Amino acid sequence: MEERQLTPLRFGIMVDDLSMEAWKVETVRKLVEGGMQLAYIIRNAETSEKKSFFKKLKTLPVRRAFFQLWNHYKFKPASKQMTDLNTVVDLENVPVLDCKPTHKSTSTFILDNDVETIKNQQLDFVLRFGFDIVRGEVLNAAKYGIWSFHHDDEMDYRGGPPGFWEWMQDNPRNGIILQRLTESLDKGYILCKRWYPTILHSYKAHLDQLLSESTDMPLQVCREIQYTGELKESLSESQAKLYRPPVNFRMLGYWIKCLTRRWRFHRHDLFRQEDWNVGYAEVPFKEFLEAPEGHLDEIVWLKKKRRSAYNADPFVITTEKDTYIFYESYSYKKGKGCIEVVRKSKNYRKPKVALEEPFHLSYPFVFEHEGAVFCIPECHQADRINLYRFNENELKLEQECVLMEHIQAVDPTLVFHDGRWNLFFTQKDQPSVKLYRYVADDLRGPYDAHPLNPVKVDCAGARMAGAFFEWNDQLIRPAQECIRYYGTAVCLNRVEVFDNLHYEETQIDKIQPIATSKFKKGLHTINGNEQVTVIDGKRWLFTFIGMWHQVRQKANRRKEHV
Repeated sequence: MEERQLTPLRFGIMVDDLSMEAWKVETVRKLVEGGMQLAYIIRNAETSEKKSFFKKLKTLPVRRAFFQLWNHYKFKPASKQMTDLNTVVDLENVPVLDCKPTHKSTSTFILDNDVETIKNQQLDFVLRFGFDIVRGEVLNAAKYGIWSFHHDDEMDYRGGPPGFWEWMQDNPRNGIILQRLTESLDKGYILCKRWYPTILHSYKAHLDQLLSESTDMPLQVCREIQYTGELKESLSESQAKLYRPPVNFRMLGYWIKCLTRRWRFHRHDLFRQEDWNVGYAEVPFKEFLEAPEGHLDEIVWLKKKRRSAYNADPFVITTEKDTYIFYESYSYKKGKGCIEVVRKSKNYRKPKVALEEPFHLSYPFVFEHEGAVFCIPECHQADRINLYRFNENELKLEQECVLMEHIQAVDPTLVFHDGRWNLFFTQKDQPSVKLYRYVADDLRGPYDAHPLNPVKVDCAGARMAGAFFEWNDQLIRPAQECIRYYGTAVCLNRVEVFDNLHYEETQIDKIQPIATSKFKKGLHTINGNEQVTVIDGKRWLFTFIGMWHQVRQKANRRKEHV
C-alpha cells in the first residue's frame, strides 16, 4: 500500500469506573497505540456509590441467584479481571464528565445538558463500556455515533450473557458484532462482524476467546474510515429471541455440562488421533468440480507408510517432464512433518522426501514462475516463510530465499493479481479464524501487511485449503470450514472485490468429505490441473505413539502458560 497521512480519530468512552475489565482496557490501548486519540471520558456517577455485599444480596433476583453469585464472585476469566485504565493510557489531559443518567424501565438516558456537553467535544465516535442499555439523543452525540460490542451473532441471540447460550445449546460457531447503537436492542448498524469456533469443553476459555479477540475490532473500523473516508455499516434486521441470564435450574445444567464435556474432550484428545490421507483422481480439476460425487469411484488413496503416520495437504503441478503430487508426510513419532513427492511416471507410487527440516513442514503450495517450479511450505515453527525452488532432476526442494521473518504463518498461499503478488495466510495464534493479506511487487518481496488486516475473520471459511483458481470465469479461493473441529469441509469462495484496498468474497459451494471412503471425517485441501485432481480425507484412530504425542503436546502447552 502507498504511504499516506492518516488523520487520527477522536473518540470517547462511556464507563462506570476508570477501573474496567481487562479486555476493555486492551481495546482502548490498541486504539491509542494505533494512532487514535482518547479525547473524552463519560463516567457514570451512579456507580461510584458503592453498595455493601448485604445490600447487593437484597436486590439479587431469586430465580437467577445461582448465576449472579457465580458470575460476580466465582467466575474469573482473565479477560474480565479488573484493570486500571491509567496503567495503559495517560489520562492526565483527558477530561472526564461525571453524569447521573435517568432511567425508564431497562433503558438509560443521559440528561440533555450532558448530551450537549458531549456534542461540544466534536468526537468521531464513543465506545460504550458502561451505562447498560443507552437510548435517547446521546446516540447522536458523536459524528459516527456510539459503538458497542455484542459478543453473539445478533441474528440468533440477542441479550446475554455473552457466548453463554451458544455454549449451552452446543452451537459450534459464535458470532461477535461491533455495532452503532440505535433505539433497538442488539440490532443496530453492524460495523464489524466475526465468527469464532465455540470452545465447548470450557465456557471460561470460550468467553476469554470472544472478549480478547474482539479488542481490535474498533481499530479495524477506524482504519476503514481513515482509508475510505466513510463508515461502512449495515442495519441488522434481526428478529432473534431476547435471551436473559439463566435461572437456577439451567445453572445446574450448566455445571453438569462442564463436567461431562471436559471429560469427553480429554478422552477424545488422548485416545483419538487424526489420520489423514491423500487421494487423487486422474480427472481434470474443473471437470471434478462440476460434479464431485460423479468421480468418487475414481479416487485412489496413497499407501500409508505406517499406522502412526499420515499424508495430507496435496498440491499438484505438471512440467514438461512429469506430473508431480507434493504433500505433507507427518510422523507422530517424530512430532513433525516433511514434504514428500510422487510422480505420474511412477504411477504415483514410491514417494521421495523432497524436503525435510529440523522443524515441522506441511502445506507445500507449489507454483510455476518464469519457467521454474517453486514451493512455499508452511513452516510456522521456524518463525518465517521460506521460498524453495524444485530441483526436478534430484526431486528436491532447495531453499531460494526467506520471504518473511518473525511471523508464524499457517498455510501461506500466493496469487498474482493486478500486477502484484498477494500472500494470504492465517497465523498460529488463530490458525483457522483470521485471514491475513500481504502484498509485494516482486515474488521475493519485500511483503507489506495490508492496512485492513485481517481481511476475513470466520472459522467457517478463513483458512486456506489450496491454491486460488479460475472457474467459470471467476476467481475462486478454496477455504477450510473449521466450525466444529479442524478441517470439516472445503468451501469455495468467489472473489467479489480484489483491489489495493479491499478484499471481499462470497461462498458459492462446499465440498464435503467423501462419505463412501474410510477417510470420511474431514476434508481440508483440494487442488488440481488439467491432468489430475488431488484431495485429502480424515478418519480417527488410536495408536500408543499418537497418544504419547498428545501427552507431550499437553505438557508443552502447560509449560507455555506457566
